[in-house]
Amino acid sequence: MIMFANIIVSGLDMFRRCGLTKRNIAVLAFSLSFGLGFTQVPGIFDVFPDVVKTVFAENCVAIVFVIAVILDRVLPVEKDAV
Repeated sequence: MIMFANIIVSGLDMFRRCGLTKRNIAVLAFSLSFGLGFTQVPGIFDVFPDVVKTVFAENCVAIVFVIAVILDRVLPVEKDAV
């Protein structure tokens, strides 16, 4: 438990150091909510091939990572944050 708590706190510290802008908060909130949502509905991956099911249905961290990367690339960067 201490190890997982340490990982969570380290991740939150990284967000604090990079600045909690509205964009960063949106990326964090959406990716975490998608990750938690997909773990609550594991049958959502039944239509995908076994490779996708193995990677995403059994590992919510992979979903959070993919959503965060996509949102980071899609959402516009705030001019004040640069």
